[in-house]
Amino acid sequence: MYNLIEGNQRMSMHEASERYPDSYILMQRDNSDIFDPVGILLYVGDNFDELFDLQVDLPVPFGLVVEGLNHQRSLGGIVVGG
Repeated sequence: MYNLIEGNQRMSMHEASERYPDSYILMQRDNSDIFDPVGILLYVGDNFDELFDLQVDLPVPFGLVVEGLNHQRSLGGIVVGG
């Protein structure tokens, strides 16, 4: 399930994931910065695939589905002790 975000809220990807930590967010990007894109928040929801499908169906050419802080996946890494 997803909900429309009212008010044309513009923020970065990181700000959006902090503001909606338990949701997935569909945003319309303004720039092509891959590390912290800025854009208008369109929808929040609880299902990544549902928002991704919505982005494909709507005219959102620079759409991006962002994960809230509580959903962000780790790619892993190596910890070196000193």
